[in-house]
Amino acid sequence: MASFLARHRGKLGLATVMFIAGIVFWGGFNTAMEATNTLSFCISCHEMRDNMYPDYVKSSHYSNPSGVRAICSDCHVPKQWVPKMIRKIRASNELWHWVIGTVNTPEKFEKRRLHLARRVWAYMKESDSRECRNCHHFDTMDLKRQARFAARIHGDAKEEGKTCIDCHKGITHRLPKDMPKETAVAEDISKWTYDEEYADEIMMTCAPCHGPKGQGKPDGTYPRIAGLDPIYLAKQLRAFKARKRVNIPMQPYTTERELPEEDVQTISLYLSRIKLPSRMGEIDKKNFDPLEVLERTKMVVNVPLWKRGNVEGGARAYRRECAGCHGPKGEGNPRKLIPPLAGQYSAYLKRQIRAFAEGRRVHDDPRDKEIFASMGEGEIDDILAWLSVQDD
Repeated sequence: MASFLARHRGKLGLATVMFIAGIVFWGGFNTAMEATNTLSFCISCHEMRDNMYPDYVKSSHYSNPSGVRAICSDCHVPKQWVPKMIRKIRASNELWHWVIGTVNTPEKFEKRRLHLARRVWAYMKESDSRECRNCHHFDTMDLKRQARFAARIHGDAKEEGKTCIDCHKGITHRLPKDMPKETAVAEDISKWTYDEEYADEIMMTCAPCHGPKGQGKPDGTYPRIAGLDPIYLAKQLRAFKARKRVNIPMQPYTTERELPEEDVQTISLYLSRIKLPSRMGEIDKKNFDPLEVLERTKMVVNVPLWKRGNVEGGARAYRRECAGCHGPKGEGNPRKLIPPLAGQYSAYLKRQIRAFAEGRRVHDDPRDKEIFASMGEGEIDDILAWLSVQDD
């Protein structure tokens, strides 16, 4: 043994050195690799710090009741070693664009936001939302403890083989402004018939109930229809025409003779372009005209406080049951033809909830009838109270 060690002392020494060097290199490599996965590293360039980070800090991934925070790498870097290396290699392309300043101004970034978002969504779709499933997985979801609408949607998603990113685009970073509508609801409105003068004539029929600017009535007798998405408006008018949505006062005005498809397109576009103010604005005291001021007040979107409910309780109930589709502040989602709830009159909303619960109007899914029927009067009033203070 001694003679063997003597003969191979040099080789053994070199092997030992190489082994130790390998450990040092591997440790240094992994340490450096993990350093690039920290939040501080991700926002070390102003492109991410100024454009993406502000969205992130407003999201539930940054702050939530459970206190569990997901940072950039949790969502965008795989945990498994091989996929992680592939992702890091792909990231070298991002470094190149950082060097040449592809998105080094807010204007450049916004111009490419949709392109960049689509790349991320495609990657997540390709991996079956692998990084999402590190924390969220259908097999570990207790649907009975979820919000009612979420439980129904997640149950369907599991059966249909959907993946997280199919529904949860924009959950942490706001969607691009030029984000197109989903294929299932998209229409090419550039081909719609529109004549502004003729639209004014059609509006004369709508105005006695909905107001000259589609502002509706504060008592909720008639809803605000100004400023809504044109495809959503057209969808509702077509439903009235087909009697899929029954409303007695609307029936005389939504026949093919009174409201042909060309008129549906025209009035929908006309109403969608009306932007009503949420505040009165300054009044010219020198040239004060009481009638003019009175008419201006009628154009202001001012939803009266719904005093039957509790605003704080409504905020919790809304976040649990409604925010996932209608937006964190009730702003709606035109991309999916989901209407805004904020800025709509409370009494009207309550009537629609009752219609959903009684099956007189279909929500997103016919099964939602049971969900609405299970909502207590106090819960509904709380949600309406919270929505009534969101219109400004």
